[in-house]
Amino acid sequence: MIWEPFVLALVLGLVISAGLYFAYLWPSVEPVDDAAPRDPAPAPPDEPASPAP
Repeated sequence: MIWEPFVLALVLGLVISAGLYFAYLWPSVEPVDDAAPRDPAPAPPDEPASPAP
């Protein structure tokens, strides 16, 4: 039995499937960055921390 056509079809099928996934589905998987963060980081305290005793 000749295996090359089956292996070629399998490899090309995986390549095409991966290409379609990255082209159409990957943008919906990535998180969307907002222009302004919803929870801004808290401001650092004005006074320095006291030294340890």
